Amino acid sequence: MNDDLKKIDSFAKSAIGETPEIVEILGIIDREFSDEQFRENMALYLGRKTLSKKLLSLIALGVSIANGQKESIKVHFELARNQSASDNEILDVIKVVKMALMSSTLSTVGSSDHIFSNFSKNYNKNVEVDNILMNVTRNSGMEEPPKNLSALSKISFDLLNEHIREKTFLLSPVELEKKYTFLIAYAISVSIRDPDCASVYLQAYFNAGGKVDEAVDAIAVSRFITGNKALTYSADIMKLMINPRGRK
Repeated sequence: MNDDLKKIDSFAKSAIGETPEIVEILGIIDREFSDEQFRENMALYLGRKTLSKKLLSLIALGVSIANGQKESIKVHFELARNQSASDNEILDVIKVVKMALMSSTLSTVGSSDHIFSNFSKNYNKNVEVDNILMNVTRNSGMEEPPKNLSALSKISFDLLNEHIREKTFLLSPVELEKKYTFLIAYAISVSIRDPDCASVYLQAYFNAGGKVDEAVDAIAVSRFITGNKALTYSADIMKLMINPRGRK
């Protein structure tokens, strides 16, 4: 093992207690790629200076769960535990992921607004819906209600109420500081490319006392974990590159 790989191995073991398999594989296949991965880790993840390592790992855990990266989930779970994250904080993250993913399913409702209006008999707003949207807008600190939520309110009053109920429960943390639930939701929305929800969660984060430098850290972590899908998803074929005899 060369000096650079020893440095990476030592860092991984000090952070999570072991070197992730994908890091070992990458070190064998391409030293320059392995070095670049380590550089990105420091620049975009564990080398960030504003958020604590516990919060960085919880954001990474949330983004990994949202993207279905099983190996990445295990790594960041262990790191979060090593940084003293509690079970309640981890469950709070899982709840935030669920909310962000459910919210993302509404991302195209607004763009279909004109189609629904042509076929829905109950498309016009009523006073009760207007009041709900007014409360949502006031509580979120936005100048107007989210486009997709406004469109949903015209399509189904029941779904609007259900969305608000879900949001109230899933974004009410047991232990994690409230503003960081919004920051994690924002990082997830960035990762899954949901601009409408990203704007809502970012505004809520700042309303709760968030800082720009922390939001920048969240963007950095989201970029790093999202990009890592290229590695976690290709781990099996990289193993075959190391061991061609394993091919059928």
